[in-house]
Amino acid sequence: MTFLTFAAKIFAPKFFLFRLLPYTLVIPILLFEALSLSGCVSTSTTIPSLYIVSLQSSHNTTAFSGVKVRLGYFGICADDGSTQRCQTSSGGSADIITANLFPGLTSPGTNGTSSKAKTDAASNAEVKDLVSTALDLQKQVFVSILAGAGLLFVVGLVFLFLLKRDIANPQPDKPRRSAIIRRGTFGMLFLSSALVFTAALATTETAGALQFSSSATKDAPILLEAGITLQVLQWMAFGFSLLFTLAVPLLTKSGITVATFKGEV
Repeated sequence: MTFLTFAAKIFAPKFFLFRLLPYTLVIPILLFEALSLSGCVSTSTTIPSLYIVSLQSSHNTTAFSGVKVRLGYFGICADDGSTQRCQTSSGGSADIITANLFPGLTSPGTNGTSSKAKTDAASNAEVKDLVSTALDLQKQVFVSILAGAGLLFVVGLVFLFLLKRDIANPQPDKPRRSAIIRRGTFGMLFLSSALVFTAALATTETAGALQFSSSATKDAPILLEAGITLQVLQWMAFGFSLLFTLAVPLLTKSGITVATFKGEV
């Protein structure tokens, strides 16, 4: 058997195992999207390292110099190099989140003019500024478009299941329903892929721009660093999502007749 003959048999529409391969893409798509959305919501393994940007004060004169605040779509983490604390950012004010992430913050002493009291006040203000800036970025800049993409992908899978059933049991007397299911399947999956691409591109460009501007600005109070791992996960999710969407015609090829979709005209 020549290589061309073997390849022709593999890519033949009736080759059952080959036609099942696109379904294996569903697992990495959902996994990569879930990991991207769960970044910084807990201290579980690898979760704190999944962040959009990290913020660090450019000053090295306070007790909390070197501390980083990492930002995810729905979570926020504090990392001092030895201890990591993470939590969800929804429903909490900057003061409450700061107190949870930095329990070691000291209150200014009774003598407000002492050098220690001034140092404590500077540390508190510095850390609160990091947390407040991170929350502002999360609410106003890094909108979780990826969550909408994941929802549309799940809805697209439901439509695909209905489409497979419709193909297996065609009802020529209901062409409009078949047309709606078919359009819904392709529409949801293509729109999901488009949103994943939008989220990946927007995150990469915005985080990169923030990192460049903070490092290039003289005397910038806050230095920002883009999270590469989360960007890679989002681009991989887009790649697998696009491959799966393009493979849908292969999954729904057999059994489709012109009469089935005559209601589309």
